[in-house]
Amino acid sequence: MKKNAILALALLIAGGINAQSGAGSKGQIFGEIFEKGTEAQKDSLVKAIVADAKVTEKEEDLQLYYNFLSYRKQTEDAAAVEKRALKLHPKGRMARSKEISKYYDLKELKDKEKLYNTILKKFPMSQFPEDGIVYDYVTSALARDLMKEGKKEQSLKLLNNMQEKFWRAQGYIPIAEELLKQGDTAAAVPLIQKSIDDALGFINSNDQSNKAKFAAVGYPGYVQTYAAVLLARGQYKEALDYLEQARKIVPDRTKDFAPGYAKALQKVGRDLEAFTQYTTLYKDGQFGYEKPLEELYLKLNKGARTGFDGYIDGLKAELNDDIKNHLSQIITEKETPSFKLRNLKGEIVDSKSLLGKVVVLDFWATWCSPCIRSFPGMQKAVTKYEKDPDVVFLFIDTWERDEDYEKKVNEFIDKNKYTFNVLFDDKKNDDEIAPKFGIKGIPAKFVIDKKGKTRFFLTGSSPYPDYILMELTQMIERAKKG
Repeated sequence: MKKNAILALALLIAGGINAQSGAGSKGQIFGEIFEKGTEAQKDSLVKAIVADAKVTEKEEDLQLYYNFLSYRKQTEDAAAVEKRALKLHPKGRMARSKEISKYYDLKELKDKEKLYNTILKKFPMSQFPEDGIVYDYVTSALARDLMKEGKKEQSLKLLNNMQEKFWRAQGYIPIAEELLKQGDTAAAVPLIQKSIDDALGFINSNDQSNKAKFAAVGYPGYVQTYAAVLLARGQYKEALDYLEQARKIVPDRTKDFAPGYAKALQKVGRDLEAFTQYTTLYKDGQFGYEKPLEELYLKLNKGARTGFDGYIDGLKAELNDDIKNHLSQIITEKETPSFKLRNLKGEIVDSKSLLGKVVVLDFWATWCSPCIRSFPGMQKAVTKYEKDPDVVFLFIDTWERDEDYEKKVNEFIDKNKYTFNVLFDDKKNDDEIAPKFGIKGIPAKFVIDKKGKTRFFLTGSSPYPDYILMELTQMIERAKKG
């Protein structure tokens, strides 16, 4: 049978999926089968992929097969596909990816620099004009490592290698932030301004691509960083003017500018407006702004503090009511999948042993920025309930990408001094549990009542610790009541 006929037959065997030309790419078809197909359909497709991988010479097909076999935990088959791809295409994309992956395992800067130069020599950017982002990732990583080691000129020079205009701010801004920590605003500002200019270029264009949207999303953060520099320099009016202009450019993102805008208003003496902005921040659960709120309250009331505590209590009560109304719309009562997972100590945690307790599950990964941003708030909740025998928190590490993920997780938890009970949802289990919970993205949080029923499920998370604590407290207390 011809090599392409094997795959075509598999798609027909899978049933219900149009394998004809124009019905979608192989990746789309495979994804639909693996997501919605029966186990028999999935097994048929896996067998066909394994068979075609032995005869096809197309690297894009071999890459696709490798990805899906890895996803299905067909470890030996995936390794065989990779071996064949590397033999057929020693200077292709898979070979390049394997080399780049080694970078993140290196500890010494000199070794990282050597490997980076080897990658550029063996896999020149000119041969992969559509893969700028691949090179930008490793370029920005090396630039950050160089800057942290005090090699400023080398780091800044390396940033000139950044290819993708929509993404290069992701390389510029971390370097700028490191320079600001070192007090070098002169070198930091041009990087921030380039990031702002790049984002504005996409905002002011008619480009509706995902790249353009990605670039535009970062704009408020870059502006806030620049405004913080102006405020630190005492250029209060300049900071305010800049922020007000930015608010007009993206009026639907005015909330994102609130921290810097509130401070700038306060510094130029527009006290009532500043007070209003800080109030908005506080009502979002950002309680760290209580001090400037109090300062402005006293100023607006000619030094009288009377009523301030009541005002703060009122803001918290309003936020509590908002959370209560939100939770009332998502409360449920669903069966919870059972599981047995290892924790950091190698102990097995059986979900069945937790019946009679309220259980909070937090699915996360070390590469997931929103997950990590939520952890200070999660730690507050863990600390609040640490002496409550009826409440258990489990932080389920899932979808890790690195081979040494266990070590990485341990180091991350130790470094941040989190008192989390971490479980591994990984390749060492017969079956990952994240899919059983219907998780499409992380962070994903579940609150389970004493009868083992899921009462709340949240995807994503607020970045504000106090809000997270208030939200979790309400969910836990409701789950206690059943």
